[in-house]
Amino acid sequence: MDYNEAIEYINVLGSLGSKPGLERVKALAKRLGNPQEKLKVVHITGTNGKGSTAMFISSILECAGYTTGLYTSPHIIRLNEVIRLNGNEISEFDFAEYVSKVKATIDEMTEEGFEHPTQFEVLTALSFLFFHEKKCDVAIIEVGMGGRSDATNIMSNPAISVITKLTPDHIPLLGNTLTDIAYEKAGIIKPGSSVVVYPQEEEVLEIIKNTANTVGAKVFCVDLNALTEIELKRGQLSFNHPLFGSLKTSVVGIHQAYNVATTLKTIEVMNELGYVISKRAIKEGLLKAKWPGRFELLRTNPDFYIDGGHNPDAIRSFVETFKRIYLGRKANIIMGVMKDKEYETMVCELSAITKRFIAVTPDNPRALSAAKLAEVMLRYCNDVKFDVTIKEAVGELLSSVTKDEVIVAIGSLYYIGQIRKMFENNTFQ
Repeated sequence: MDYNEAIEYINVLGSLGSKPGLERVKALAKRLGNPQEKLKVVHITGTNGKGSTAMFISSILECAGYTTGLYTSPHIIRLNEVIRLNGNEISEFDFAEYVSKVKATIDEMTEEGFEHPTQFEVLTALSFLFFHEKKCDVAIIEVGMGGRSDATNIMSNPAISVITKLTPDHIPLLGNTLTDIAYEKAGIIKPGSSVVVYPQEEEVLEIIKNTANTVGAKVFCVDLNALTEIELKRGQLSFNHPLFGSLKTSVVGIHQAYNVATTLKTIEVMNELGYVISKRAIKEGLLKAKWPGRFELLRTNPDFYIDGGHNPDAIRSFVETFKRIYLGRKANIIMGVMKDKEYETMVCELSAITKRFIAVTPDNPRALSAAKLAEVMLRYCNDVKFDVTIKEAVGELLSSVTKDEVIVAIGSLYYIGQIRKMFENNTFQ
C-alpha cells in the first residue's frame, strides 16, 4: 500500500461513522500487541482547550529532551497532522507502512467475524503502535470525544490524566447535562493515577473528585490566578508564573493563557512523578509552540485570522481576545458551522465585534447551509451575505476592505483548513 492508497483506505472508513463501545479497538490493539500498555501516556480530555494543552505539553517535553508522540484531532489540511513525532507530522512513508500493518491485522479480524473498527479507532490503534515502535518516552493523547467510551481510553495506566475546561457540547451524544458530560470525561481517570483538573463548576468538580476517590487517583487543581500580568498583542501572549517566571508564546488568545496554566500544573505534577523538565525547557517549549487554526494570523494589511472555535465558550474566548488586541474595532467575519452546534448563540456572541457577516457552507455532510445561518445572522447584523463559495468570500473581503481592517474566518475546523491551504498556495495575491 502506498501513501495515496493508505489515505484512500482511511477516508473510506469515514463512512462507517462513529459507533459506541470499545470492543473493536480493544480487539485490534490486542492483536497489535497492546502497544498502549507499553507507553507512558499523558491522556487529555475536555470540551475546550484539550488540543492546545496537548500541543503545549508536547512542545515542552520535546525541549526537555524527551522523544514525544502527539495524537490530536481533527486535522486541518491533511491527515498526517493528527500523528506527530517530536513535533513533526508522520511521514508519508511511515503513514503508508503503518496503515498497511494495521489493515492486515483488521483483515484477519474481519475474516474471523469481528466488526470492522471505525476510522478513529483505526487511527488511534495505529498511533499507539507507531509511538511504541518509534520508542517514544511520552505519548500525549487527546481524546476524540467524551472520554469513558472514547477509542483512546484503552490504556490501563496513563502517566497522568488531564481534564480541561468542560462546557455543554456534543449534546446528546455525551448526555443532556453538564454533569452527564462530566461523568463521561471523568471516565479517563484510572486507578492510582494523577489527574490535573481545570477549574470547573462545583457539581462538575464533585463528579471528577468522586471518580478519582473511588479509584484511588490523586487530583491536582489548576489555579488560574497563578498567571499574572497577562498581556495580549498581535502575534504574542505573555504572562508571569510564580514558579517559572516570565513566559511568552506565539499561540494567542486569553483562553490560551488558561490552557498554559493547565499545562504548567501538568508539568509540575510530572516533575513530582520523576520527570526532569527544567524552566529553560518550559520557556523554550512555549516559545516554540505552534497550533494552526486557533486565532491564527495568516496575513497582515489587512489582518486575516482563522479560528476553529465551534461552540459558544470558544467563541466568547475569541471575542474577548479580539477586544483586547483590537480595542474598539470591528471585524469582517466569514462563518461556517455544523448544524448540530449552538450556532445562534455563537452568532450572538460574535455580533459584538462584527461589522459584516458572510455565511458559508463547509464541505461536510453535517454542515449547516449558509442560507440558514444567514437567517440567524440577520437578527444581529444588517450587513449579511451568503450566496458565495468559501473562496469567493475570502477573495471578496480581501479586495474590498481597507488595509487597516480585520477579517476573521471562524466557526469550524472543517472549513478553515481550506482557507489556510489557499493562503499557503498563494491563491490570493
